[in-house]
Amino acid sequence: MSALQAIPTPHGIDILNSELKNTVTKYQLVGALTHDAAAEALYTFHTATIETSYYDDNGVLTFILNLPIETHFDEYLHRIDVLDSQNQAVIECPTPKIALAKGIGGMVTLKAAIKGQAGDVVFKHGEFVTETELQEIYIPPLIQIIEDLKNGDNPYPQYIKFAEMVGEWRYSLNEREEDGWLDLKGGTCSRTVDLMLWAWASNNNLVIDQSLKNTEPKKYAAYFGDGNDRDSFTLPNLHLGHFVRGNKTGSEHGAVQGDAIRDIEGVINDSHGNCGMYGSGVFQGEGTSSYRTNLERVNTSHSLVRFKASHVVPTADENRPETLNLTAKICRGWK
Repeated sequence: MSALQAIPTPHGIDILNSELKNTVTKYQLVGALTHDAAAEALYTFHTATIETSYYDDNGVLTFILNLPIETHFDEYLHRIDVLDSQNQAVIECPTPKIALAKGIGGMVTLKAAIKGQAGDVVFKHGEFVTETELQEIYIPPLIQIIEDLKNGDNPYPQYIKFAEMVGEWRYSLNEREEDGWLDLKGGTCSRTVDLMLWAWASNNNLVIDQSLKNTEPKKYAAYFGDGNDRDSFTLPNLHLGHFVRGNKTGSEHGAVQGDAIRDIEGVINDSHGNCGMYGSGVFQGEGTSSYRTNLERVNTSHSLVRFKASHVVPTADENRPETLNLTAKICRGWK
């Protein structure tokens, strides 16, 4: 059986417009032993749970029932009723008068003249999607999205397209290659293959002569090189040990600021006029020298003072803040 037109009962109209989700979850098969039985001779011979109910793409209330195929019924089916939690019929649907012998049954779709929000699922019994649900709820929106994309429209403007991310860069815990992303290690790219990224770099005035980039790689680490000046270009290199921070007012975007360390201070004194030297801060006394303060007493002090910054601040063979080494990647705008 295909879709059958169902008629709400007077009791059902109130229920369907209010407590539908919580109360209308069952159906019953109504019939008799003969196909021509009178209405008053009909009785219920099977009751089960509705598979699902939803509003189709036209906003019409739709019920999906799964009539048992493996069960043999002696009765002829005359009508299908949809029930509320009190077992009162809220929808009555006359059917063709057929004998439900074993092997006859399957999915039945009922549609009632109750309007709602298209696509809304009201009730679902099973965990799997039925064929009717798939065709009426899930496939139409996908088809519409495909058509919109073919026409160049963005059906979801709140979500950014990957192409719009070209030029965006990030640090990554993943050191392997990622689709749509290039490592910012100064590598060479094709202007044809990565046309979007090349155009982005050019439009943002981030392209310099390749010879400059090669000569002073640290100074021009954030710039793209123009490659062979024909069909290639090179990427920035953010793996040279730079400390990256937000561009402050008055600074050139992408420029490299020279290194610096905190001020270091030390003092050398002669201990209140006595011979010898005393150091403090970065100055540290080494060795000894002696001088007489009187005939009986000899004092000693340091014979030299050495400057060493590590007495005051942490030092290394490079200037750096505390560092976490990650991979820097830039979006090429396509996968």
